[in-house]
Amino acid sequence: MSKLKEIISKVRLVLDHIYEGVVVADSEYRVIYVNEANQRITGLDNKHILGKQIEDVVPMSSMVEVIRTGKEKLRTKTLVGSKYVISNIVPLYDGTEIIGCISVFMDITEIDILNNRLKQAEAQISHLSKQLYGLLGNEEFITGKSPLIQKVFLMAQKASATNSNVLITGESGTGKEVLARFIHNNGFGSQKPFVAVNCGAIPETLLESELFGYEPGAFTGASSRGRAGLFEQADRGTIFLDEIGDLPLSVQVKFLRVLQDKAVQHLGGGSRIKLEVRVIAATNRPLEKMVAEKTFREDLYYRLNVIQINIPPLRERKEDIHLFVKFFLGRLSKGMGVKCPKIAPDALKLLLSHDYPGNIRELENILERCIVMDEDGIIDANDLPEFFNKDAVKYGLNICEGQEWPTLKQMEKILLKRTLSAYPQKIKAAEILGISRATLYRKMEECGISNKNGRK
Repeated sequence: MSKLKEIISKVRLVLDHIYEGVVVADSEYRVIYVNEANQRITGLDNKHILGKQIEDVVPMSSMVEVIRTGKEKLRTKTLVGSKYVISNIVPLYDGTEIIGCISVFMDITEIDILNNRLKQAEAQISHLSKQLYGLLGNEEFITGKSPLIQKVFLMAQKASATNSNVLITGESGTGKEVLARFIHNNGFGSQKPFVAVNCGAIPETLLESELFGYEPGAFTGASSRGRAGLFEQADRGTIFLDEIGDLPLSVQVKFLRVLQDKAVQHLGGGSRIKLEVRVIAATNRPLEKMVAEKTFREDLYYRLNVIQINIPPLRERKEDIHLFVKFFLGRLSKGMGVKCPKIAPDALKLLLSHDYPGNIRELENILERCIVMDEDGIIDANDLPEFFNKDAVKYGLNICEGQEWPTLKQMEKILLKRTLSAYPQKIKAAEILGISRATLYRKMEECGISNKNGRK
């Protein structure tokens, strides 16, 4: 038995069971040992490898060079069959004589899979960390604690893991574009373009050429070089179509064709350009009603409405307002180059009482005004817009200077009354307040609020 085969026989049990592939060659460049992992990784039949010359098995192998030079080669990339592997190859000696070499290698594909899994785990950890601090995604969108908004973000997370079309509904100012960017930034095409289009802001005469592009001389005033449309600019990424309900019927037909064929045709052009674009549409209009009234195409509606996410208005998740207040005060003051002001309890109470028809955008504008008007570093009721005085009277929250501050129980009673007035069904009221129905009944009894309609 040769010295090399003797060495292999002593460690064969170990080599046979390690995860990496192992190949041993002698000084004559013949393969004298391969382990089972070699066949799994390379796809080559071990029975047909043994005894053959290295270069006949793997023409580009560095094992030949290692045996000739006696110098090891580490982290060497080699094509084996149809796969690339990373190898560590070291010479084997008997005293000073080179008797062969051993190559230990791993499939780069497997490394890539492990790296991708690691990146996904890191992204999940980062995501959870941001949630703990009340922030989510690159847009610094506040998650909130209410069950309603947590459901929204759960759906957005699931949507980001696919390339399906998404329809985001909700009132103006609820953050539809921010949510769309979150879905894009957390998806597979996050490094690709995100193109935002306001369908209601582009004149109908220009909308088709803006979306789909045009050829030179396609119409009066057209560029002599033509122009790529917004769909082309979003290729392999995401196109966000805000106010999709304002899309004219004439454009809806062509838009539907783009979704069906995954291709666009320039205005004035004949050939079609293949595209891979994810569509996220948004609207504050009742598309189902528009479909019934024939002002929005039914087939287009169902093409867009693969995953629908409805963002609840701010008035339905008031427990999140204090998070927005803290966040916006910090961001706005930093943008203005001023010290972040504190907020007095009376001002926060009034902010919590407001219904916000303009939703999050309105709250941000109010706080920006407060920072501008503030003179002492503390935002109080006097720094708020005048209409807050009406809210204070309406909800019994008017706190004048010298007036006794209400107790927590009094505030709780006001909140319960207001919630039950807006949501008479106890199940819904309890859900809005984020408490169980049993807790709601107990608090009603403690605050002396009668249950006129019985336990429902």
